[in-house]
Amino acid sequence: MPERPSSAPRQFIQGAPVLHVPDVRATAAYYRDVLGFTWDFGDEDYAVVWRENSAIHFAQGEARPSGVHLFQWVQDADACHRELVERGAEVVVEIGDRPYAIRDFSVRDPNGIEIVFGQDI
Repeated sequence: MPERPSSAPRQFIQGAPVLHVPDVRATAAYYRDVLGFTWDFGDEDYAVVWRENSAIHFAQGEARPSGVHLFQWVQDADACHRELVERGAEVVVEIGDRPYAIRDFSVRDPNGIEIVFGQDI
């Protein structure tokens, strides 16, 4: 088993995907308004959203991303699920305990990207 993430990393501080999307502003607004991320940088070509230690970048692209989904580790999947449902997120996989020892659920963003929120069990 690899080392678990640390709050005091030796070298790697954070990874952040860059997703190419047709409408950067609308995508960043969704992550802010529905998923609770902070959006403090961006324009029609590039934007960054973040929530605590998780950042996601959006770059202007011609087509919707495909072949990717995002996984977000959370402390309390049930609390996160309640919050996102209240904010209007489209839940595509309901919360549950999985055979791979993670309690998770999935939502879909306006580009069709599935975002899984999960915690160890």
